[in-house]
Amino acid sequence: MNQPLNQDWKFRRLKAADASWAAVDLPHSPFVADLDGREHWFGECEYQREIQAPPLTGGARCVLYVGAAMHSCSVLVGSRAIARHTGGYLPFEADLTDHLDARGRCTVTLRLDNRDNPDVPPGKPYDDLDFCWYGGLYRTVELRIRPGVHLTEAVSAGEVAGGGVFLRTLAANEQSAEVSARAHVRNGSPAARSIRVRTKFRRGDRIVATVTSEPVSLAPAAATHVEIRLALASPALWSPASPELHDVTVSVLDDSGTVLDFHATRFGVRRISFSRSGGFTINGRRRRLRGTNRHQEMPRVGYATPPAAQYRDARRIKEAGFDYVRLSHYPQAPEFLAACDELGLAVMNCIPGWQLLGGPRFRAAACEDARQLIRRDRNHACVVLWELSLNETDMDEEFMARLHAIGHEEYPGDQLFTCGWIDRYDVFSHARQHGQIHHWRNGDKALVIAEYGDWEYYARNEGFDQKTGAGVYDSWSTARQFRGDGERALDHQAHLHLMALNDTLSSPAVLDGQWAMFDYARGYHPVRAAVGVMDIFRLPKFSYHFYQSQRDPLERGAGWCVGPVVFIASHWTATSSLRVPVFSNCEEVELTLNGRSLSRQRPAQTALTQRLPHPPFYFDLPAHASGKLEATGYLAGQARASHVVMTPGPLARLELTVDDLGLRARTDEPDVLFVHARLCDAAGTLCVAETTAVSFAVAGATLVGPAVNDAEAGIASIVVRLPAGAAAFTVTASAPAAAQVGPVTLRWPGQA
Repeated sequence: MNQPLNQDWKFRRLKAADASWAAVDLPHSPFVADLDGREHWFGECEYQREIQAPPLTGGARCVLYVGAAMHSCSVLVGSRAIARHTGGYLPFEADLTDHLDARGRCTVTLRLDNRDNPDVPPGKPYDDLDFCWYGGLYRTVELRIRPGVHLTEAVSAGEVAGGGVFLRTLAANEQSAEVSARAHVRNGSPAARSIRVRTKFRRGDRIVATVTSEPVSLAPAAATHVEIRLALASPALWSPASPELHDVTVSVLDDSGTVLDFHATRFGVRRISFSRSGGFTINGRRRRLRGTNRHQEMPRVGYATPPAAQYRDARRIKEAGFDYVRLSHYPQAPEFLAACDELGLAVMNCIPGWQLLGGPRFRAAACEDARQLIRRDRNHACVVLWELSLNETDMDEEFMARLHAIGHEEYPGDQLFTCGWIDRYDVFSHARQHGQIHHWRNGDKALVIAEYGDWEYYARNEGFDQKTGAGVYDSWSTARQFRGDGERALDHQAHLHLMALNDTLSSPAVLDGQWAMFDYARGYHPVRAAVGVMDIFRLPKFSYHFYQSQRDPLERGAGWCVGPVVFIASHWTATSSLRVPVFSNCEEVELTLNGRSLSRQRPAQTALTQRLPHPPFYFDLPAHASGKLEATGYLAGQARASHVVMTPGPLARLELTVDDLGLRARTDEPDVLFVHARLCDAAGTLCVAETTAVSFAVAGATLVGPAVNDAEAGIASIVVRLPAGAAAFTVTASAPAAAQVGPVTLRWPGQA
């Protein structure tokens, strides 16, 4: 039995002027983050909660499961520490059984410390780091009741290539598949037990395979692994184009067939390979995936992101035209990986590390991170690469060899591929700015481009100084552009990404990931990195639409849709460029101005666009005329998509939207949502030059961060946290400095 413990916690900061307890729910951050990483709080804090366990019989145990605690944690019952854990990204457990009173109760306190620690990866001081860590109990916490005979937990079992349930696809094609299910069973009861293990694969309402093991005898306190192999006929195979998942249940049975314990998960049957000559293949088919990089932070709440918000991020990545994501540079939420499984996003999974190799304790922690990461995530079909390497860090041969060996120890067979930025792994993961993507050779080893489109346009590798900024190019020339920097800047960013993608496609790389999906805060710089194709509030820039246009217009998927797209990369104001780029995956695009056709064209064919799946269209206009600019995309002569840009008039009204992507959280889970106030003219056209401050008030939910926010490029955004069980909230926005703009109220879900 797993019981979520995400409500009814008390929280306090230690050594604070006011160290009184406050009621909080999980996931939780010990501070409200600013958007640029400048107002972080570092120190010790505590979370406390009463635990009530059910009656424990027959050797049952009561265990506290912690999804993540940043980054060092002591678990106390009363004043006694019963468990300690270091590492802020991976789960751990504390056994409470022997600390419960006669009524099955105890008070548990988790004392956390998120201050700089060179022994805990990433280890580099926050002020020198190119991303942020936050703090708190920022993932789920559960009370787990394990019966006397039970399946262990993969991470805490401490078993190489074992513990918990381990699923592997041994063979697969369209006709048949063979899957191994390895279960670790422990007998905590006082008597010897005879057990069987049953594994069942289900697709919807149909059982596609079920196998039960022979009887196994377990002595008291003994544990054993039981492996079952299942044959699947005409299997539904997982791939980014068709992410088919099976519901798998592994059960422990006694002699009478009674279920003693079980583990349920979702699993995708698939086989992968990497080589220079054969590329990346999945189920025997070669795929060149376009991808991106993601930091898991969200504005204001940091890492404290509930499952529904994690899913929305995965969907944003898929709908941006990407089928692959690198989880830079640390283990990210299991709920995000589950969304990648469901939506069809291939993943590079990473241990925590960035530009630092510490001493013996740090090295031991990095190796343990590698083991725990694989044990936690090995059953996810989406994970195709394991970055068991410290990003951009000089590592010695012995250390790299150990990490590489750990990967294959923990996941035996031919379906785990390690990668790293130094060529000592199964796959060489290289950034475009390091300059070897066209020249590197190492036999038939595969090359993956880990990053492109940012640093090569931002700074010189030689002579760059992180502290002084020496070696950084002029800001107007880089790919780091905010939405508020204007049309020219956004067009320039998109153009640099266009050139970079065109170049990577001429390299021997088997897949690639641009940097990055979202803007993010960083420790070493006072301003957040404007590297994203979406900003920190997940609002798209022009470059988002460029990548989206690279997806085939016929591709569809469950839970996401792009289809034929067309996007005018212009704000169409009096200062707009008369060369108008249009991003589209259609065969032809027609551009009209105020209803008059200007031109109907096919995509540009130049040296800078020749390798793109769908090159952009460029329209050269003779003069600017205010009004309606409309692009229509055609496939097989039929109009299939359109986009309109209007010249904005004077500010006249506010429009409120909630960015929920049509997805609501489960009623027993909290949610984090973005609310956007659009400053518009009388016709509803966004006034893109507006920076007017907007004042917000929220009822029925918590507004996280300030109530008054300046608009950027005509949009002011806030973060709203909805508690578990809440059905709706109301938000009201006004622009006090604009007397002509009255307040507007929106009820979610509902209408303005």
